[in-house]
Amino acid sequence: MTTVPELVASRDPAGAREWRERRRDARRHQPDLPSAMVLVTDGSDRTTASVLRDAGVDVVGLLAPEPLESLAWAAEAEAPRAYADLVAMLSDEIECVCIEMTPPGSDVIARRAVEAGLHVLLSRPMTADPQALQAVADLAEESDLAHVVAMNGRAWPAAWHVQASASSLGRITQVTVFAAPAGSSGRAEIMDLVVRWCGDVIAVCAHPAAMPAASLTDAAPVTLALLSSSGATVLVNERPDGRLDTATITICGTDGRMVVQGRRVLRQDADGTRDLLMRDVPGARPGLVEATYDVVRVTELNDSGLVRGATFHDLLTIGRLLAAADASRAGGGWVEL
Repeated sequence: MTTVPELVASRDPAGAREWRERRRDARRHQPDLPSAMVLVTDGSDRTTASVLRDAGVDVVGLLAPEPLESLAWAAEAEAPRAYADLVAMLSDEIECVCIEMTPPGSDVIARRAVEAGLHVLLSRPMTADPQALQAVADLAEESDLAHVVAMNGRAWPAAWHVQASASSLGRITQVTVFAAPAGSSGRAEIMDLVVRWCGDVIAVCAHPAAMPAASLTDAAPVTLALLSSSGATVLVNERPDGRLDTATITICGTDGRMVVQGRRVLRQDADGTRDLLMRDVPGARPGLVEATYDVVRVTELNDSGLVRGATFHDLLTIGRLLAAADASRAGGGWVEL
């Protein structure tokens, strides 16, 4: 039988802050004390609570757009508490929040959560207000709070292998991505990989007539092109059914090349060809799992510098590139940053 969650109204904000301080102190003697997290959701994905639990947090509550939705979805997620509104959530005894809403709501909740002393995890790499997000990141760092963004590429062992090996390819001259995921989240993933592998992006093109190459194959038009500060040209073919873990990515350097698809990494250079199989990524939503691990590490060790994955600063960089792509598509030609 499903237990009906408690519908929580406003409590004591000062008492909640004192509870968080006591919780930090308690971890010195109980390092395995689970992080108390709340899920703030628009209901778009009902698997999130279980993913968070599997990654090591205690999902103690849920906030939805309406109180009745909070109650219903909290019961479904097996969360003991539901919240009548944002004020009620912020005044409760919790340590961190996972935000699964679209902007601008996600931006507002992130700001309010950090102001209340909570670690923040964004389940989607999206923002509507870069300036506001920068202020949230600054405030979080002043308070030694985690500000983490779920990105699947940050949990991808093959991507980390390329990042560690890229310098051995010599100067990277070209990157091609075949069957990349379409949409803003898909572009965010590709842009994040490009910045990590090739350095800062200095120009973006999303206008078909201005592409440096029209297509990768007869059936694969180039829909996005990037130029990095290192001189690498990136050509991307995006598809509505594309996925990061099934896309074919080729990284060409002056001393060799690498081809990545899922777990497989093929390397070709003067020493021959080597075919590597990397370990599997965790679960169906690897980016959320990895981001939750980051929050758990920060919560347990009280050090926001432990974040290995993407932060709000990375999302700000991606946001500028996405805006440049939109400007290119609307105005034609390349947009320089």
